[in-house]
Amino acid sequence: MSVIKILKIVAIISLLMLPGLSENGIPFFAFLLYCLWVFIMGILGNSDPIFWEGLLVLPILTTLIVFLISKSYKILLFCFLILLITQIPSLITNYKRIDFLFLFLFLTFIISSISVIALLKKKQR
Repeated sequence: MSVIKILKIVAIISLLMLPGLSENGIPFFAFLLYCLWVFIMGILGNSDPIFWEGLLVLPILTTLIVFLISKSYKILLFCFLILLITQIPSLITNYKRIDFLFLFLFLTFIISSISVIALLKKKQR
């Protein structure tokens, strides 16, 4: 397994393991699964309101998959920015709840993603 692939996996795992900054503090992957589950059950089930916000999970999951399989640093940079933007609202609204675990995982995501982009840019030249 190449260094680039390992760094991509580290970046994705660190992003998915980010603890939420809301009062419940569930990890990001659990939040994504919950939103997707509620959306699918709203469409297939007999519930009156459909949780349309769950539809936003699909582009995030697609971006994670594209980040994992892409070999172009331009696409990786775009995916990195999209994934970074998904965390900005919680950082702005709940900045007082940032703890060491969140900071460690968030910085791991940023550093490993930038390393992957730099290595691919260097490799493609």
